[in-house]
Amino acid sequence: MTRMDPPAPLPGPSRPIRVARALCRHVLWIALFALPGVVLWWHIWTGHPSSTLTCACGDPAQEVWFIAWPAWALSHGANLFFSGAVNVPHGANLLSNTSGTLVGLVLSPVTWLWGPVTATNVALTLAPAVSAWGCWLAVRSFVSWKPGAVVAALVYGYSAAIVTSLIFSHVSVTVLAVPPLLFALLHEMVIRQAKPPWRDGALLAALAVLQFLISPEVLVMCILLGLVGMAVCVAVGWRQVRARAGHALRALGIGLGISLALLAYPGWFGLAGPQAVSGVLFNIAPLSGVVLSGFFSPGPYNTFAGPYVRFGGYSGRLGPTPNYLGLGTAAAGLVSLALGRRRPLTWFLLLLTAVATWLALGSYLIGGLRAWEHIWMPWRYLAQLPVLREILPDQFAPFVALLVAFLLAIGLDAAYRRLQQMAHVPVRRVRALAGAVSAVVALAALVPVFVTFDMPFKVVPTLVPVWIRDEAPKLPGRTVLLTVPFAVSGSDAPMLWQAVDGMHFRLAGAALKTPGAHRGPVGQGGRGSARRILSDLSIFGTPQPLGTAAQVAVVRAALRSWDVNEVVIDGLSRDPVYASGFFTEVFGRAPAFVNHAWVWRVPSHHVLPRPALGASLYLCRLAAYRQAPFNPMSVPDCVLRAAGVALTPPA
Repeated sequence: MTRMDPPAPLPGPSRPIRVARALCRHVLWIALFALPGVVLWWHIWTGHPSSTLTCACGDPAQEVWFIAWPAWALSHGANLFFSGAVNVPHGANLLSNTSGTLVGLVLSPVTWLWGPVTATNVALTLAPAVSAWGCWLAVRSFVSWKPGAVVAALVYGYSAAIVTSLIFSHVSVTVLAVPPLLFALLHEMVIRQAKPPWRDGALLAALAVLQFLISPEVLVMCILLGLVGMAVCVAVGWRQVRARAGHALRALGIGLGISLALLAYPGWFGLAGPQAVSGVLFNIAPLSGVVLSGFFSPGPYNTFAGPYVRFGGYSGRLGPTPNYLGLGTAAAGLVSLALGRRRPLTWFLLLLTAVATWLALGSYLIGGLRAWEHIWMPWRYLAQLPVLREILPDQFAPFVALLVAFLLAIGLDAAYRRLQQMAHVPVRRVRALAGAVSAVVALAALVPVFVTFDMPFKVVPTLVPVWIRDEAPKLPGRTVLLTVPFAVSGSDAPMLWQAVDGMHFRLAGAALKTPGAHRGPVGQGGRGSARRILSDLSIFGTPQPLGTAAQVAVVRAALRSWDVNEVVIDGLSRDPVYASGFFTEVFGRAPAFVNHAWVWRVPSHHVLPRPALGASLYLCRLAAYRQAPFNPMSVPDCVLRAAGVALTPPA
């Protein structure tokens, strides 16, 4: 009897098919993680996603512009990192702003097909899902109980830190898939070392470049926490690390070298390129960090948004503070710490959590005992460094949530292993019990966050003014508009109008960080400047300009230096009727009133008639209130009569 050879194994699927299948699996996971996001934005997707936002103002309006610019730049061969469409004639450095370039690039097809508002809503819906997917992908390498990775993903992706940023449409700090992947990669490079150094180094460089193009500030925070983690590894486990140092240093060297080569130009551009600027724009920004009690107390449930929140672009009911974890998550974390105490990774995560919490508290401890007020806070000194001064300490809150999510996954994995060791418990029951525990932990972490918000999020239509919608597309290319409301920080609506219009016109002013005379962020401008005068016409909070000769002269000079072609008063602003009188003084002639907007054309030679001075804008405005029916030309006519100018119709 002859010996028969074993049958040849059947050929497996080709590499392209395996890659396609893996890609489909990951897309499916992202879709599953996006389901809670769809619930959050239910009013968007059951309504009109191309014309609905939390607000057509504030940060949401700015974010629409950030999403629109990469798509426009790609189709017109323009610079992705710089825009000359705003702040004419100087332009704006987008790397000095939270522009999230990569997000706009990826969503360019959506922008081209359905507009930037739809693309922004896609980004906001997918941001927590993509962040959760990154956490899930990273955690899987640390646990054998894979459902624990799902729990960690949901706890991180839908943490209070990320959800509270969603309501302000802060895309660049909610797309946080890279930080957990960086953590897993550094663990692989320093501890496991199962892959060749060149592979780890190349992957490290790729993740660094991706994170830079999403948010340079988040990349800096990753580097800071990474340095702390490596210092801890060297200090505590030098004997174990020393044998692995060669592999780790080679991988880090490769990653650092490739990263520097790829990021040298964009890094220089953001720090020292055209119109580069550093510093915090708003004095009301939370420089002090998070409140200590906010980690466990959500505060008053369903509180209406205050002035600061409405200023940022959200008018619904609020949820907890960004650093909120809740008592349920804290309890689950303590149990996880006890169950996973035999793993060095558990204590490493605990230490990094303490460091991230310490940094998130900012320069001064708020919300603790009075005796704690003198505790040394490292951020008080770190915030003085050139790059770190761009970071608000509460931006470390997502890192706290991430590290706690990792810790929960380790604890669930340890619980699953304990159940497996119970010989009298069937395998199915072990899985069922572990699944039930995982579900309880997920609910304990997510439900308190969700119930404190006004769910689904409150949204409103993005109403574009009639003149901007109907007349702006007819303007000659590269026309420079000066709008009231003026495009300035706190008055972002004109940038949304420009984005929805497809960047057809350019804007005088910008609701972005741009440098002032002293190279710091200019904000709403200094007292007596044209920027401040126009801001006062647009935003409540300061006296309106009286139309003095000095104010009129400053604005007339700005029209020339900004290359303005038309001035348009349209849409919601502080008092459009009052502003129509001010600009009648500036131009010395009446406006055209077209589609509910006051419009002045600036002559190509920028030579204006003599200003129409002498009227009291307040008295003219008061007289207009008394007229019935309302006459939109009453205040301009009042101004011209007081100046002795003939009421000739505009050309």
